[in-house]
Amino acid sequence: MKLRRITPFIIATIPTLAFSEILLRKGGIIVDHELSRQNNEISGHQLPEPDPAGNDILLFENGDLMHGTFGGINEGLLWERTDIKRPIKFGIPGVRQLVLKGGLGIGLDDKTSFVTLVSGDRIPGEIISLDDQTLSLKSPVAGDLAIPRALLKSISPNPFDGELIYTGPYTSAGWMTLDYKKTETQLEKEAEEKKKADTKKQEIKEEVSSPWIHSGAAFYSLDTRPLIIPDAKMPDVGRIRFKASWKGRLNITLALHSDFVRVLTPEKKEEKEDDEKEEVEDDENKEEKPDPEEKEKDDEKPKEEEEEEEPAPLKQERLLDLRQGEGFQNIRWINPTNRNHADIYGTGYTMTIYSSYPSLSRNDYSETGVARTQRLSTARSSMSLSESGDAEIEIRYDRKKAVVMLFVDGAYAAQWNDLAGYIGKGNGFGIANNTTSSKIKISEVAITSWNGMTDSAQSMNHPDRDVVLLTNGTDRFSGELTGITNGIAHLKTDYSEVQIPASDLSKVILKKASQTDLEDIETNGKYSWENDPITILYKPYGKIKINPTSATTTTLEGTSPFLGKISVDLKSAHILRFVETSPDISSWFDDF
Repeated sequence: MKLRRITPFIIATIPTLAFSEILLRKGGIIVDHELSRQNNEISGHQLPEPDPAGNDILLFENGDLMHGTFGGINEGLLWERTDIKRPIKFGIPGVRQLVLKGGLGIGLDDKTSFVTLVSGDRIPGEIISLDDQTLSLKSPVAGDLAIPRALLKSISPNPFDGELIYTGPYTSAGWMTLDYKKTETQLEKEAEEKKKADTKKQEIKEEVSSPWIHSGAAFYSLDTRPLIIPDAKMPDVGRIRFKASWKGRLNITLALHSDFVRVLTPEKKEEKEDDEKEEVEDDENKEEKPDPEEKEKDDEKPKEEEEEEEPAPLKQERLLDLRQGEGFQNIRWINPTNRNHADIYGTGYTMTIYSSYPSLSRNDYSETGVARTQRLSTARSSMSLSESGDAEIEIRYDRKKAVVMLFVDGAYAAQWNDLAGYIGKGNGFGIANNTTSSKIKISEVAITSWNGMTDSAQSMNHPDRDVVLLTNGTDRFSGELTGITNGIAHLKTDYSEVQIPASDLSKVILKKASQTDLEDIETNGKYSWENDPITILYKPYGKIKINPTSATTTTLEGTSPFLGKISVDLKSAHILRFVETSPDISSWFDDF
């Protein structure tokens, strides 16, 4: 029996299971009132209260959602709730993903090194040794591993160039959405409705729709209102990387180093009339006639220059002054009659990315408070993104050198130099989907420091040479990495043999000639999966695929054609993803 048929029956037998926990289809969009509860209430700025049924969230293939506690895997997925006496067992083929601890679990150390396999697995751990055959890794989630060198794609002893500022979005905390301000007509209507409600002692609750939905570790757009993280604490030299997936033609705007402070148009000073009247001297209220000789003398005196009226001081409005707490919330900020980028994002930069080319604009205010947007020129740009696709977007910047670079899928796309000086002093980052005819998914967001190296990621891949990048951002070597022993990397170049402390290595990209080609028919059988694997995601960057055989609440055991029999710790796991593909646009709101 298919899961989609038995799930409603199970729900019907649980009297305390709220229907708000089920994803409702409305106009083709899946709306989850429980999962996105904090999206829809401006006053709900705190993180959601723990669900009494359990803090884990189970998403099914048919779109249903259920709160509870993961009980393990034993010929099916075991699911527990406080309002039922014994666990429910679900068939794994009907499950899409499992979010552990509501996404609020403890993650790994940001400085933990990791290795990337040709399969796409990213395994965190301490690199013990490497020779021409095997890498020895001590992983905090998978224990001691011996990985064939032919399965390695890269080694990252010091990930993120030494400093990881943000990775996620594992939760929606810290993010905000920008809504339109109310018009005078709307305010008058609400005041009238409130007045009527007060007479009847009724409570009027404002309904607020969220333009973005957070599910799993991703955001999904519903309309064109922006999604922002206003205080990302971005370093002066850094990079922002995220994965964008879209249905329809790509047209997005990114806010970079915006301060979300705007200047209000100064109001003209109204001339004030004197309330005091001149006193009359006589009871008859008669004016004293001036002496003609005195009047003539006054006319001969030079007239004093009128004092110039000082302009009204400029007033500022700060978005962060309107924020309530750190939770996900919707703020009325956008003026419907004023859509200049400076009025929406404040002083900073906005980058617009179309499917065929990008552009960068400089946004600020003049001394008189006029919002200005100036498009910067670029020497050349190269992009070609198809409809209904996905890409890794990476922005590298240096505030001191006033440079912004764009890379798409590891390839150089464009560069801008602001000759007037870097205007972006803020720490805000944001994204807006500019068209309602397409849907956007944003995931795998990472804000890190940048070592200043301007080469593209693709240029690092060499068919016959290992490429070694140092943490100083300027030095790199190419040749053959013969091994790593006792914390020292041994590199053989055409001219000498170099010994480099592993602590000074940022990343090692291994030559393609030594990597197993998964597209090769001869090796494809050896490294193919017997059944569809599940993907375990760790914070901030771990990713391991496994065919599960059994699991408890803290440990999962299974097999992998790349790692053999393996047991992984689930204490720092964030998501168990059972389905990797997305068959249609509606499933975007289940995560994929």
